[in-house]
Amino acid sequence: MNVLVTGASGFIGRHLVDDLINHGHYVKALTRQSSLKIKGAKVVFGDITKPEQFLSSLENVEAVLHNAAYVIEYGKKSDIYKINTEGTLNVAKACRKMGIKRIIYTSTAGVYGFPNIDEEITEKSAYKPLNDYHKSKLEGEKMLRKYDDLSISVIRPPLVLGPGGNGTKVLLKNIKEGKMIYIGNGNQDMSLVHPKDVAQCLRLALENDKKEDIFNVVSFICKIKELFNEIANQMKVNPPTKNISYSLAYIYALFSEIFAKNEPSLTRFRVKSLGTTRRVSCNKAKKELGYESKFNLQLTVKDMVSWYKKYHWI
Repeated sequence: MNVLVTGASGFIGRHLVDDLINHGHYVKALTRQSSLKIKGAKVVFGDITKPEQFLSSLENVEAVLHNAAYVIEYGKKSDIYKINTEGTLNVAKACRKMGIKRIIYTSTAGVYGFPNIDEEITEKSAYKPLNDYHKSKLEGEKMLRKYDDLSISVIRPPLVLGPGGNGTKVLLKNIKEGKMIYIGNGNQDMSLVHPKDVAQCLRLALENDKKEDIFNVVSFICKIKELFNEIANQMKVNPPTKNISYSLAYIYALFSEIFAKNEPSLTRFRVKSLGTTRRVSCNKAKKELGYESKFNLQLTVKDMVSWYKKYHWI
């Protein structure tokens, strides 16, 4: 199939382009990096906030995998919505103008919030988005659903960890330097996904979703302490031992967001991510799309540590 991938040079996007090519799809890779070269793909320059730039790239395209987003846990609301919501509207309008019916949209499991319950979160769970990023992605979903003439599939990953991610860099750096602290006792469950598993699920939605549906995608669920210990073990450093209570961390994060002149040192999103239990189910994707995770805790950490040692160890 002839497809266009937005955000093709990003954390998930580059894995998505590779996965699509490896499974026989012809890929146009939309990016703002005009000098980018991707083996097997046609790189096209464009910005989703400027539809006049990317409209011509949709010629002879049968489907769009809309992956471009401003992923940030705390920032200026207008900047976040300009890319994540208005940019998504631009993509939808451009597809309609060019006669393209099929859109696969990368959203986030952040739309469910962090209810801190043992019960698994499914695609039917209540929406409780925490920050402007999560809210903007949910608005993007709702906006796409308004177009009856478009066939929309939505993929919702939870926390994405893997090589190349800024969150990966920060996490490994703090553990290496002995600065990582548990919020609570570290026995909370967290749902994680490797970017290559996200890419796999997006491709499977393109190929197999006939119902225009919503799917969570997860690689594995583990204890936060298990994640930190595995990282420390593979990095051959001491694991974290200190902890802070959830309530104290949350209050600190709240004040940090309110009074920080630039980027807050701690955010409520980070506190909830590392201090609450969240078990996201991807049974629906397994059953209806044929999705199967290729990454467990050990393989994901191995990928992360190898990348970190290569680019950021010193």
